[in-house]
Amino acid sequence: MERPHLKLPPWAKSLSARLLVLTVSFVMLAEVFVFAPSVARFRIDWLEAHLDSAYLAALALEATPDQMIPDDLEKELLSNAGIEAVILRREDRKLLLQRDDMPAKIDKDVDLTSFSIPMALLEGFSTLTQTGNRMLRVIGMPSMAPTFEIEILVHEKTLTEAMRDFGWRVMGLSLMISFFTAGLVYFALNRMMVLPMRTLTRDMIRFRETPQDKNAVIDPGHRDDEIGVARQELASMQQDLQAMLNQRRRLAALGTAATKISHDLRNALATSMLMTEQLAKSQDDEVRAVVPRLLSSMERAVYISEQTLSFARETPPPRDLVKFTLVELIEEIRDQILLQKSDPLLDGAAESETKLSLPCTAQIEIDLPNDVMLEADYDMLFRAFSNLMRNPLEAGANTVWVSVQKVHGNSQSIQDGHFIEVLISDNGPGLAEKAIKNLFIPFAASGRQGGTGLGLAIARELIAVHNGDLRLAATGPDGAIFCVKLPVSS
Repeated sequence: MERPHLKLPPWAKSLSARLLVLTVSFVMLAEVFVFAPSVARFRIDWLEAHLDSAYLAALALEATPDQMIPDDLEKELLSNAGIEAVILRREDRKLLLQRDDMPAKIDKDVDLTSFSIPMALLEGFSTLTQTGNRMLRVIGMPSMAPTFEIEILVHEKTLTEAMRDFGWRVMGLSLMISFFTAGLVYFALNRMMVLPMRTLTRDMIRFRETPQDKNAVIDPGHRDDEIGVARQELASMQQDLQAMLNQRRRLAALGTAATKISHDLRNALATSMLMTEQLAKSQDDEVRAVVPRLLSSMERAVYISEQTLSFARETPPPRDLVKFTLVELIEEIRDQILLQKSDPLLDGAAESETKLSLPCTAQIEIDLPNDVMLEADYDMLFRAFSNLMRNPLEAGANTVWVSVQKVHGNSQSIQDGHFIEVLISDNGPGLAEKAIKNLFIPFAASGRQGGTGLGLAIARELIAVHNGDLRLAATGPDGAIFCVKLPVSS
């Protein structure tokens, strides 16, 4: 299969460009810490070199018998040394050479006999940024005669120009080093990181477009670094996702078939129930005795079919919102449940035994305030609470308690800033461990024989449609407690 075209960002926005810019910037930043000491060192070396040249010029003067030389020769010696004047101090005398008869005005003294790094950096930066032409008097000791002190007068402009030329050379060399280093880092990291990331992205896009294709699972390769681990984890995730998709596909096909079967079965059972009700009018006592149990079994089958069809819907039906009190909803559910359980036909008794039938022993006790108002779909909540109240009675409980607790919530997430917690508790045997583990999982969480496991799943879905929640609060040998959280209407 041809791999899909990977649309990459433009080069200016790519990781490669950012990597190149960052590398050059960091190298240039490092060069700043090299540039300042280099220029300061150049300034000191330049002044010391002129001290040595001045010392040689002074020696020419000292070599004459009368320590006098022609003016032209004196100016030539000073010009070759690049200075304006020189004073060589001996123990017993002082030698002086200068270009002009009038002494120059001194603007700044530079003492090379006392050296400190901060002062050298500061003086170097000052000279480098100098725009005028100050006259400097430099005091130091020549390297050829460290025991003699010498003073020279030199124009700072010459030093500034020399330092700037040196600075440009250092900057140019720094740029060459930075770009060369950045190029090496760029190509190395581009090959080690950027290209593998592009390949990984291309493989992810390929898998996204054809997740069921086994060839779309990436080859993790043999890298043992972070990218190799990422590829291995991605390959494992893709394999797990393919297995899950295959399972979901099979379950979807099975669910479609079950939905069709449930629909046809419900229609057939409805017809059978009508015919069975006619049998109840038979004069034969044995036939009438069988009819109630037959009707009860058919109603149970119809209920299971309706549960399956309802859960098979991709989305819940649209809500028909109305305002009603919580207590009227629960009381109607109670009356319906108790009426069904007290019906002798549903209990399997013959019509002739109606007068002898015992009253219903199940109890549903309601402790609800009368002012709790809900704005919801009445039928949806009727079905949800009916499942929650009916389940414990069918599991063996004989008493169900329904109470409510008002809780203040966040006004940004729940209408009017309030919601209620309705507690449905019973005195039944509680939930089995398997049922607790598979709670709210369709077809897996039934706590009684013959159940579908859809009741709690559907109830939770219908409550979630109303921005509420259903959870198991407690369970044990003394019974179970379910908690329903619903928004309260104003």
